[in-house]
Amino acid sequence: MRVLEKDDYQLFERLVSLTQKEMHRAMSKYLKSKYSQVKVTKDYIVAIGDIPIALVAHMDTVYKTPVKNLYYDQKKGVMWSPEGLGADDRAGIFAIIKILQSGLRPSVIFTTDEEKGGLGAATLAEKDCPIPNLKYLIQLDRRGTNDCVFYDCYNPAFTTYVESFGFLERYGSFSDISFLCPEWSICGVNLSVGYEDEHSYTEHLDINALFRTIKIVTKMLTQEKIPHFPYREAKNALADLST
Repeated sequence: MRVLEKDDYQLFERLVSLTQKEMHRAMSKYLKSKYSQVKVTKDYIVAIGDIPIALVAHMDTVYKTPVKNLYYDQKKGVMWSPEGLGADDRAGIFAIIKILQSGLRPSVIFTTDEEKGGLGAATLAEKDCPIPNLKYLIQLDRRGTNDCVFYDCYNPAFTTYVESFGFLERYGSFSDISFLCPEWSICGVNLSVGYEDEHSYTEHLDINALFRTIKIVTKMLTQEKIPHFPYREAKNALADLST
């Protein structure tokens, strides 16, 4: 059972207390303190790192107001709030910050208005990929404990690779990588970060699942050789099968 240290609890408490505008300002400042190349617009923030993988999370939540009352049950390893936790996707931002605190420097993409239809990611997808030699994207924005979701990205070798780290393929509607992957022709996956009952006032976060994903993503980032997987859209693959 993972117990949140005081610093980690305070970090998460801080993250869920911010509006999207405040989060945008805080993450812009934070990434500029860690990276020499950071692009900031009102729709997204991109930091270019030295590991050819980009981590993706969104800065908004579905709730109109941020958390004022945060509860944490150490015995059960669960966090929640009566105002709506917003772990979708403050858990993803927390995970990225923890990875950066370890000293690793993957590229990072933070978007706005994912909950309004992926508006920030759609705007970014209109641009050429700003990250050189990018192998694949990891979005940290999936419910549950061990899901991996690929959306319209169809590459069985990539699926097998991601599942080899302990995830199981599931299916979802959309996320930021749904816009970025096809436009940039780059494979991407959305991984579980431990929240459940998202978009409701019973939303809660499994701390053990969150830290398990952080540990696994760290392992993916530190592979001796990070593989590249060609992007292929599912509808094209299905069309080939029918011919």
